Amino acid sequence: MDDLPAPLVLEILSRLTDYSDLARCRLVSKTLNSLSHDVSSINLLCTLSRFLKSRSPETKHLTTPFKDIFKKLILDSRSINSVSIGVEKSLAGLQYDDVEDDSDDLYLTDAVFVAEWLPRVCGDLRRLSISDFWIQSCWRKSDILALISSCCHCLLEIEVKNAWLSVDGLSPMPTLTNLTLEFIRLDDEDLDKVNDCFPFLRVLHLVGVGGLKDPKINLLHLRTCQWTVSNAPLSLSICAPNLEKLILKFKKLMVDSLKGAERVQVISLESLFNVFPNVSTLTLGPGAWSEAETQFCTTGLEGETAMKELKEITAHLLV
Repeated sequence: MDDLPAPLVLEILSRLTDYSDLARCRLVSKTLNSLSHDVSSINLLCTLSRFLKSRSPETKHLTTPFKDIFKKLILDSRSINSVSIGVEKSLAGLQYDDVEDDSDDLYLTDAVFVAEWLPRVCGDLRRLSISDFWIQSCWRKSDILALISSCCHCLLEIEVKNAWLSVDGLSPMPTLTNLTLEFIRLDDEDLDKVNDCFPFLRVLHLVGVGGLKDPKINLLHLRTCQWTVSNAPLSLSICAPNLEKLILKFKKLMVDSLKGAERVQVISLESLFNVFPNVSTLTLGPGAWSEAETQFCTTGLEGETAMKELKEITAHLLV
């Protein structure tokens, strides 16, 4: 190991998801111990095994709190540009009856907890990913977005999963280019704050985002959009003239022309490509494909010059 180039060793150490593995590496050699403090990326997951040990009367007193482990990692590192903290997917299968207390030990979008470590790394931070424990986070509203926007002025990418997010106090983040919100209750029913505070987004993933009433995406620099729309909003609007890749799962789509002169009911592929002429990849759900197939059979594709950039269509069918 001592013969490996230092950048390669750092890359390996940065990919470890269990703090105990990193601790063991530090005991192996002086080189690993020294390099471990220079990792630029922290990636820590709470496993189902650790969670069960923290709840068992026999092992609870022997288990270091997950948040304490993470904060120690932050304190022991010199320069961090990427942080990923979360719970293992297997914890998503737990039911409320499996967790009988009101603990917040895995409430990872807790603004108080994040405020204890984020200011230390915010200067160099470029990517931040938090995957919360839904059982603890679903009934606790988090102000983490306001905290992030107030101190992370060089952040390029944010990913948040399984949380209830407030947009109160959210400030503009002109450097942010990538935003992923997955299984989120968002207090921004029209997406006004998202549009205003993240104006230079190039990649947007909205998967299972609840709390939306009349959502509108108005992002002039957006190039990739994946949007899985919940059952609550029956329509949505998109204004993204530079969009190149669009993946939608929905019941009904409303598309606004960039000029704002007309609003068309989708799916008419002709209208869709008139508004998004740069789309090269299109994914359609069963309902959307049914409407598109009808158009194909009726009018065909001859003369559809607006589709000249389209290279791939993926259709999901019900069998």
